[in-house]
Amino acid sequence: MFPKKSLFLVCCALASLCLFAGFLSLGNWPGALCALASGLAWLLARKYKVSGAALACLLACTGLAVAGVLSGAPPVLMICAVGLALAAWDMLALDAALAGISSTEQTRLYEKDHLSALALALGAGLLLALLGRLLSLRMPFVLLLFLAALAVFGLERVWNILKKRSRS
Repeated sequence: MFPKKSLFLVCCALASLCLFAGFLSLGNWPGALCALASGLAWLLARKYKVSGAALACLLACTGLAVAGVLSGAPPVLMICAVGLALAAWDMLALDAALAGISSTEQTRLYEKDHLSALALALGAGLLLALLGRLLSLRMPFVLLLFLAALAVFGLERVWNILKKRSRS
């Protein structure tokens, strides 16, 4: 398994590249430069653990993605960018939560479980978002809520099964 720092750097780089490619496809250079600046802001937020810096970076990436979609950028790139930015924010929040705790076996297992759950949620969320972009199904909102709840319940059950197998 990759170390947390490597996963964080990959998420930040891919989020910035998705935003950059989306704005570049429009020929919007100021937006593309802001996308690259968001990647640098993530690195600064990790280095200088200022309160609220990670949240500001997440909001900036989300705002850039919304601006990109409204400008006509490919929504797939913007969805991936926001998902990866959310994963980077989660890793910084995990680092902040574990800052004062000594590194024991239990802490390492918690980190491993947290990162596994993050990967599962990120993968499933991006897959569902991309599938939703490809398929256009017309269904009642209540049925959509039911299917979303069913998907969340199913993912939770799969996660519990995987957790039990990894402990045995």
